[in-house]
Amino acid sequence: MIKVMVVDDQVLLKQTLLFMLGQDVEIDVVDGGKDGYEAIENCETYRPDVVLMDLRMPRMGGLKAMKRIKEIYPSIKVMVLTTFEDDQSIFKSLENGADGYIVKDIKPEELIMAVKSVYNNLYVMHMNVLQVLKEEIIRITSERQKNNDTIDHYDLSPMEIKIIQQMVNGKSNKEIASKLSFTEGTVKNKVSKLLCKLDVKDRTQIAVFAIKHNLI
Repeated sequence: MIKVMVVDDQVLLKQTLLFMLGQDVEIDVVDGGKDGYEAIENCETYRPDVVLMDLRMPRMGGLKAMKRIKEIYPSIKVMVLTTFEDDQSIFKSLENGADGYIVKDIKPEELIMAVKSVYNNLYVMHMNVLQVLKEEIIRITSERQKNNDTIDHYDLSPMEIKIIQQMVNGKSNKEIASKLSFTEGTVKNKVSKLLCKLDVKDRTQIAVFAIKHNLI
């Protein structure tokens, strides 16, 4: 039997999920509570194989609870079931250890299949969620390529990029020298060379250049 724990603050929806999942002979389903605190406590009580959890809940949301559950019980699978399909929610869930990400318009038979797949060590993601993820990856890849093109065009060395990043953070030559193990005079010379190389007049324009070309 696959023990599934459902955590959601919407009582009607949670009861519906409990009923739907309970129709499958291979699934034993339990109520995991209405917020992250209860989810963590009930993981100790029920020791589920899979936690099906909403993201937005009172007191403690699903993201924080998920991270804590994965820290305490690394063998427990945590699958997000939410209405949110934005890239921030998706990436944060992945970062916090989500084993699946599906949205609440899923059909009952698809939900059961998703639970069984996650239980069997497969990552499950709704098609429209995958599309959001793909678009963000394409955007990041494009930005990275632009970044590389800028570095190649201006022939910037890794050390020069580090100096630029320190300047964007408002560091003085003395502070940069201390950070990068140079003398203050060496940093001053490197900054002067950067001004010439980038064809800008001052440190502020270097910072603007760095932000514009995504060097930070």
